[in-house]
Amino acid sequence: MNTLSRSQLVGAKILDGDTVRFSGIQEDHIYGMEIRMDVNGVSGEILSIEGWMKRYTTPICPTAVDQLQKAVGMTVRGENWENAVMKVVGRQGCQHFAEIIIECGRCLDHARMAKEMEEAVKADPAANQTVFAREWVDRHDEVRGVCVAR
Repeated sequence: MNTLSRSQLVGAKILDGDTVRFSGIQEDHIYGMEIRMDVNGVSGEILSIEGWMKRYTTPICPTAVDQLQKAVGMTVRGENWENAVMKVVGRQGCQHFAEIIIECGRCLDHARMAKEMEEAVKADPAANQTVFAREWVDRHDEVRGVCVAR
């Protein structure tokens, strides 16, 4: 029997050539949290962030919403970025919010590649998506060494 079932859902929309807007949700039977976060697609810099708590356990929890602003200016690229987010947002605010930010950050390059792949397939329905993905990674130095590049 499961005593906990937690879901995370990340959605991404390309607002313009360089900005990706993430909507991230974490839900279980105890907590319900959501963020909207704009990220520079190339540098990975968090440009803006908002958060909402639908369900939480203590009266202190909602104060973590204000702590999200400490993430603005941080990057979701580079070595140990996940630890930095957990330290600044998770420890000083809310671990659940930090987990959502981290999951959104992990989806950054996938979202950018998916958008460009969608456009390529519209232009050429016979396009080989595997070849497209490899060529996309080769053209984007910022994704070297991250999951999408392997």
